[in-house]
Amino acid sequence: MKHLLYILLCSGLCFQVSAQSLEELTSMKAEKAGFIEDLEEQIKAAQGELDVIQVELDKLSGWRKGVSGILGLDWNRSNNWIANPAPDSRASSLGIDITGYLLNDKEKTFWHNKASLVKAWNDVDLSPTDLENPEDGLFQNGTVDILNISSLAGYKFTEKLAASGQAELNTSLGNFLKPGTFDIGVGVTWLPIKNLTVLVHPLNYNIAFPADGSAFSTSGTLGAKVRADYFMDFVVAGKDVNWTTTLSAYFPYTSLDPVIVDSGGTPTEVTPSVTNITWLNNLSFELWKGIGVGVGWGLRRAEFESGDLQSYSKLGLSYNIK
Repeated sequence: MKHLLYILLCSGLCFQVSAQSLEELTSMKAEKAGFIEDLEEQIKAAQGELDVIQVELDKLSGWRKGVSGILGLDWNRSNNWIANPAPDSRASSLGIDITGYLLNDKEKTFWHNKASLVKAWNDVDLSPTDLENPEDGLFQNGTVDILNISSLAGYKFTEKLAASGQAELNTSLGNFLKPGTFDIGVGVTWLPIKNLTVLVHPLNYNIAFPADGSAFSTSGTLGAKVRADYFMDFVVAGKDVNWTTTLSAYFPYTSLDPVIVDSGGTPTEVTPSVTNITWLNNLSFELWKGIGVGVGWGLRRAEFESGDLQSYSKLGLSYNIK
């Protein structure tokens, strides 16, 4: 009986100690969680102070820069898989989309530079004969090739309005200036907000370079140039999102001389237009330390290149550098 009472007493004491330990651990956990929350608030406050300091540094140095890129990669291979439409086949694709900007803004002057490069290749081999063809590799089958470079400088009359001059090249790497356009002009630039630049250049000289085999010849015309550049960083579900966009257009004051083209065996007189409009975009969603998913797309209308609307799109991994 004494032994039974001793066991029950010890059991009660052990239960009490265990209960007290559980309460203490729960209290310690709550205390540590509160401590972590305090640290997170301090880190957020310190980051905010750093952001303010960086803004002031940008103002003093005048320079801002950024690079965003999209990489798309796909590789497929079938080796004697009879159920496939092409049992022995291979398909691969590679796409690169890089946009970078280097901006300098000071009290009275500014200099904005931006470049976009889009390249893509696609190779499909549907038979062993295709696979053995050394002249039919991935890099011999380009599908997208876009190069746009611009440099804009100006002197500010007010905080948001400036006299400006710009040069812009719009072409491709593989078919450099075949076709393409080159602009140089002067006018005014509007800077309504930090990340938006809008230029209107009523005195702009445009040189249009036709594609190989085109009936049109290289022509220079005087006209008006309009361009808008915008980039924005924002947060969605706690993740950074980056968007850069460029809209550029040229409108000539005069028409080119008519040319004769062969339309279905019938000679036809055509007056080519060098009016052109281009819209390029990059949108990236960060998932981890600058790496994420990126989307690129663009539209272009240029009659001397093609009578139809031109477009491209791209989806792949993205990476942003600031």
